[in-house]
Amino acid sequence: MNKKEALIESLEKANKRLKEVVLLPATRVSKDATIKRFEFVFELSWKTIKEYCRDEGFDCLSPKSCIRWAGKMELIDDVEKWIEFLENRNLTSHTYNENLANQVYAISKKLPKEVDKLLKKLKS
Repeated sequence: MNKKEALIESLEKANKRLKEVVLLPATRVSKDATIKRFEFVFELSWKTIKEYCRDEGFDCLSPKSCIRWAGKMELIDDVEKWIEFLENRNLTSHTYNENLANQVYAISKKLPKEVDKLLKKLKS
């Protein structure tokens, strides 16, 4: 198994776990778990995109540049939505602020569907 395949497999597993937690009733603990899993799934997503780009001969070094390349390569449909995920991932260190935590929690629920689409394209 090469690095890209390993990342895809890890991303599938992590996304499955995020899907499980977003279905739980919204308690403080489930929100915290959702935010943490969101953060992890986002990180795996952009690093998987980075590896895919590298295999295709493109070099992206930051999450934002990788998201833009993924849009150009039609791996993702909505670059702006993924930039929003990135911006919210950057807020995860501030989730002690209840308003920010609620914002990140809300956006976290949208990530699994987008990751499913990404995975489908990565595998085809």
